[in-house]
Amino acid sequence: MKLKAVCFDMDGVVVDTMHHHVEAWRYAFNKKGYDHDEHVFYIREGMPGKKTIKDVFEVFNVDASEEIIEDIYVQKRDYFKKNAQYEFIEETISTLNLLQKHHIPIALVTGSRKEFVAEVLQKLPITFHTIITGDDVKEGKPAPEPYLLAMEQHPFSPSEWLVIENAPLGIQSAKSAGAYCLAVETTLEQKYLKGADQIVESKDLERTVESLLKGVE
Repeated sequence: MKLKAVCFDMDGVVVDTMHHHVEAWRYAFNKKGYDHDEHVFYIREGMPGKKTIKDVFEVFNVDASEEIIEDIYVQKRDYFKKNAQYEFIEETISTLNLLQKHHIPIALVTGSRKEFVAEVLQKLPITFHTIITGDDVKEGKPAPEPYLLAMEQHPFSPSEWLVIENAPLGIQSAKSAGAYCLAVETTLEQKYLKGADQIVESKDLERTVESLLKGVE
């Protein structure tokens, strides 16, 4: 690939928040009498909130009303907002600094709400050229719309984009948009990330991106 721009997912890639999201999801479902293993939510990372709820109910053959879905959504959001503590992922910050040094445009594409994204970016000493949140799209991941929307704001073809993801739905979204996808093992094992073009551990992220910048396989 000829790398011209890089797009990052946020939760689990830039910030270590996924275990807090999963804890909040389990809490909200439990309030309604449903107990799901944490893996149920990890594999749906990147999916918009209400779509996540509907998908979980559909898989488990539960006919839930819109009122229940809305209540779970609100409970999850409020629990996360009240309890989540997070840190930036050091290897990603190093990679962002590397890309800045090389004057490579960087974008952020996330299913998180604009309010939370703003809170995170306030604490991040790096500026993204493009930011797409869950509030900006009609169809979230795994649909390609979020990444395509970011790409439309730059004069590069999809094949010139590198997307860094950590979850199956995000990988599917990136590949459907035509990007080269690099998956990082931060929240899920390699076997769940096989849709990506390349899979690396966090410690190898910066070195791998630097190799791609140099055109090294």
